[in-house]
Amino acid sequence: MNPRTGAQQSLVQRLSRTLTAAVLAVWLLSIALVGWYVDSQIQDNFDVELIESAHRQLYPALLELQLTNPQNNLETALQVAAGGDPRVMGELPGSDHSEPLLLQLRNSDGKVLLRTKATPASPFAVPLEEGFYDTEDFRVFSLYDAQYHVWLQLADPVEERREASRRTVVGLAVVLLIMLPVMAWMVATVARRELRYVGQLQRQITARSGSNLQPLSVDGMPLALRVVGEGVNQLLERLGEALNVERSLAANAAHELRTPLAEVRLRLQTAIDQAQQHRGSDTHPAPGAEVEAVPLNEVKAVLHALEVMSHRAERLLQLSRAEGRDVAHFARVNLVQLAEQVAQEFWQQTYAHKRLDCLTPDAHEAVWVWGDLDGLAIVLRNLIENALRHSDGMVEVQVLPAPGAALLVRDSGAGLTAAQIQLIQRRHARMDRQHIGYGLGMSIVKTIADTHGAQLVFASPPPHAAHGLEVGLYFSAASNDAEEEKPCNGVMPFT
Repeated sequence: MNPRTGAQQSLVQRLSRTLTAAVLAVWLLSIALVGWYVDSQIQDNFDVELIESAHRQLYPALLELQLTNPQNNLETALQVAAGGDPRVMGELPGSDHSEPLLLQLRNSDGKVLLRTKATPASPFAVPLEEGFYDTEDFRVFSLYDAQYHVWLQLADPVEERREASRRTVVGLAVVLLIMLPVMAWMVATVARRELRYVGQLQRQITARSGSNLQPLSVDGMPLALRVVGEGVNQLLERLGEALNVERSLAANAAHELRTPLAEVRLRLQTAIDQAQQHRGSDTHPAPGAEVEAVPLNEVKAVLHALEVMSHRAERLLQLSRAEGRDVAHFARVNLVQLAEQVAQEFWQQTYAHKRLDCLTPDAHEAVWVWGDLDGLAIVLRNLIENALRHSDGMVEVQVLPAPGAALLVRDSGAGLTAAQIQLIQRRHARMDRQHIGYGLGMSIVKTIADTHGAQLVFASPPPHAAHGLEVGLYFSAASNDAEEEKPCNGVMPFT
């Protein structure tokens, strides 16, 4: 047997046993409650019947005493009966009783004047007071007649009442025993039918692999399993995104590093060939003479190629970080402080010292946005680097205040056409030798912008300019209120 099938069957059996036990417990409790209720109703019915019978039998019992001495009236008959033994009358049938009711007629002194044949001659061990009283064997009802000052006491055997209750409980128990197997079968059938969704979900999950991360089908499933399936679908989606990031990183690495590595190999091979040719042309060098070194221009070319490769490797790392970034780590970021900090980094480099200007709101007021500090720093670095590389003039970094907060980077270069702007936002895009580097850098910028829910806007030329390019990162929500977070010593660290 398949272990998975066995586990599923075991779950069905466990669920069936548990549900059956629970239903049985509830059923037993219900029987107990029903038995208690039925017993109370039986007792009430017997009591009502006993009261009605007492009222019906009072005057026939008095008439029975008077018939013993017809020449006397009833009062005289009662006095005569008090001086002798109790008169015995016929049995009293009970409408719902298997045994006859027991009757005693007593005077105000408690003496028994009249009784039925099955009734003991001694008085019932109950007080002469109206109402119900219980003895070990009987439940007695006492009725007083104020006209003749006599007590009629009617007794019902307790055992008969107990027998009626037992018959009711036994009947319910028999029904339970008959229905219990049927109930267990129904529970098992329902459990097996409902748990088929578990098997369906398990088969779908088992069928998934690294090449098949399609979402699970959860239509028609119970709510609990649907929630589990949706959670698995979210996990599959995140796994797919992670795999895409890894594939993209590998593809980008192969694409971006292939050319510089090939150039490094070519340059080195050229330098070696030239050195060997020089060595071969001078087969008998003078004593103490040294072979000509590798040409300087070739070494510089190799160094440049290595710098390009290092730069692109850094871009690939940035892209990987941007695509794998989690919004759960976002916090409040001051755009003014961010722009000043990044500008300080470039001002320390000779080629950008006098070409970069940073424009911030008046009085250096804070402009707060919700985002990732490191990611936004990567965006700003890439935009400034591209602007410095593709322009010979001034480059400006500007922070717009809220509402409509934004980071702007503009240059005074040749600018780009609308088609070129669309192209540079794609990975691996290449314009010409003057625009190499736009593609991957702008892809990083766009990825981080999408993560922040920000809009990336290109303007070529910038407003009120004849040429150049302006790239703006506009945020949907921002605030100039800095009460919740303030930088220490004017510095907010980031990597």
